[in-house]
Amino acid sequence: MPRRTIILPEHFLFATHYDVLYSDVNAANHLGADRLLSIAMEAQLRFIRQLGHSKAIAFEEAGLIMAHAETAYLAEADYGDRLRVELGAREVEQKSFQFVYRISKDDSSEEIARVATTLLFFDYQTHRVVAVPDDFRAQVTAPAVSPPWPG
Repeated sequence: MPRRTIILPEHFLFATHYDVLYSDVNAANHLGADRLLSIAMEAQLRFIRQLGHSKAIAFEEAGLIMAHAETAYLAEADYGDRLRVELGAREVEQKSFQFVYRISKDDSSEEIARVATTLLFFDYQTHRVVAVPDDFRAQVTAPAVSPPWPG
């Protein structure tokens, strides 16, 4: 089976740090591939809160649901490593969009993983997928600027 490549966005909208926890380490004593999605979701929530959405999941009466996820584990990370997680948006469609994450070691910039998630806005009252809100679309398709970076 050919290896798939997760294509990075033209620019990143957000960056944050993540310290590899003991609970992230597997029996082989490095970051478990199964933890990558959780790390990406933590970055997603931090980004959404930065946009001003205090509950981190609600936009104009709709919530986010994940329809698809892909991970590419590229190198090892160990307990205590400080990671840089960058988030960008791609393929912003009528009812879906994709967040793409690049996860690198902060001290060496070695890329350890890429994650891509396809997300939908969901109205929990009507139990239907709804259109991507215009204000959110504008926030994630804005022209490239330097991503906010924790000092």
